[in-house]
Amino acid sequence: MKRVLVVMLAISVLMTGMIFSKTVVTFWESMGGDLGKTLTQIVDTFNSQHANIEVKAIYVGSYSTLQEKLLASAVGGGLPTISQVYSNWTAALMKSNVIQPMQTFIDNPQIGLSQSQLNDIWEPFLKANTWNGKIYTLPFNKSIYIMFVNQDALALAGVSIPKTVPELINDLPLLTIKDSSGKVIQYALGLRTTVDTYEIFLRQNGADFINSDYTKATLDTPVALETLQTLVNMIKSGDVLGQGGYLDGPFGNGQIAMYIDTSAGLSYTANSVGGKFSWTIAPVPAWKTQAPPFAGTDLAIFNTATTEEQQAAWEFVKFLLSPQIQAFWAIKTGYLPVTKSAVETQAWKDYAASNPMANILVSQIPYGSSDPGIAAWSQIRNDVGTLVSDAMFFKKTPQEALQLAQQEVTKDLLGQ
Repeated sequence: MKRVLVVMLAISVLMTGMIFSKTVVTFWESMGGDLGKTLTQIVDTFNSQHANIEVKAIYVGSYSTLQEKLLASAVGGGLPTISQVYSNWTAALMKSNVIQPMQTFIDNPQIGLSQSQLNDIWEPFLKANTWNGKIYTLPFNKSIYIMFVNQDALALAGVSIPKTVPELINDLPLLTIKDSSGKVIQYALGLRTTVDTYEIFLRQNGADFINSDYTKATLDTPVALETLQTLVNMIKSGDVLGQGGYLDGPFGNGQIAMYIDTSAGLSYTANSVGGKFSWTIAPVPAWKTQAPPFAGTDLAIFNTATTEEQQAAWEFVKFLLSPQIQAFWAIKTGYLPVTKSAVETQAWKDYAASNPMANILVSQIPYGSSDPGIAAWSQIRNDVGTLVSDAMFFKKTPQEALQLAQQEVTKDLLGQ
């Protein structure tokens, strides 16, 4: 009996040692609702396959809350092992020297990535995660701006999906429906009166808020004015519903025939429509070019963690980038698969066969554009957003708004 007790005690001690030998990876994230449930499934799967690692996904709250907490922890301590980050957060965190570049792990011959594995990541995403030739972060939840289209409304008006901005403008009055009193009961298009809308059309028009080397504001240019004036004219026409909130609701109610937003809104749109009419998605109408912005975050590993924790986090990153997990994540959430191999999986092929919109999304990845990876970008977006919104609500003329925006962005760049 004593021998049995000794053996049981030894087993208990051994198991306890095994439990305590696990490397714990803390992962700060902002995936709420169904997105959070899907992420939990992925984390649980990883943990079940890695007996020596435990990833603890910690929901921090909104992106703004996560940003504040990361920047405060970079100074005061308490950073996680790994976190979601936007590129401008990365730039700010790099100043505190707390990010362990992913390049360190990629180049490691024992645990790194082969050149073919690295090339598997879509080039626009890899480029957006690179600073001075070094990969600091890797892509996680990525979406792209697209146009949502009520196919029944367009068919009734005898209109094809507009492929260019001139076509879009030409179709607006054809898709607007008014009642006998002249009240609009269906707007042709919905536009959010936000910085995102201006950024989308400005990039399609071949420009941006700042120049390519991030040193000068470029909002005092003819193309910047042409873009904002076009948006204002569209809203003034009475054919466009301009509002600050999300537009999946008005779209689902038949109040608007088309609207532009990110692919992350696909599930919300499907719920809003609820089978009331046929709908699809299409690329954002081109102007001088095709460069719809990407949205979404990347992953950063912090050097404040131990070497073992960092390497464990790297194993988790590689797991997230694996073809099957990328396909699962994209199918369940509507985010883009960030690797090419994900669209070659049987799971994705089956999904795309019954969901043609999936192929439309993937086709846009090579054309997508990313925000500049500079610390001042959040402030720049805020400043530009306030002023272009004033123009779209007719509080300022486009010229006045952009003149002030040029001044504010110039200050933002100087203050970096």
